[in-house]
Amino acid sequence: MKIEITNQYGFAHYWTLVYRNKSYYLGQDVKVCNRLLNMLPRDVVQAIGTREIDKPTGNKKLAQFIVKTLKERHLINFKDLQPWDLSVE
Repeated sequence: MKIEITNQYGFAHYWTLVYRNKSYYLGQDVKVCNRLLNMLPRDVVQAIGTREIDKPTGNKKLAQFIVKTLKERHLINFKDLQPWDLSVE
């Protein structure tokens, strides 16, 4: 489980969740926090306990937090999802 982070335009970072050998495109980092998780980016950082999401430990914490939040708050069942179903774009 991890978040693949790519840079496409300027300062924006785009996230793809890799979970159970399947990739789910999420979208721009700030939009994922606001629209998908209903949180401010700083609240996500506080919840996972680190800003270093480019490091393996921080990245895994972020991925685990996203999966847990989507399962608990939004009752998301990942086995029924298509790779684009979680996109905030």
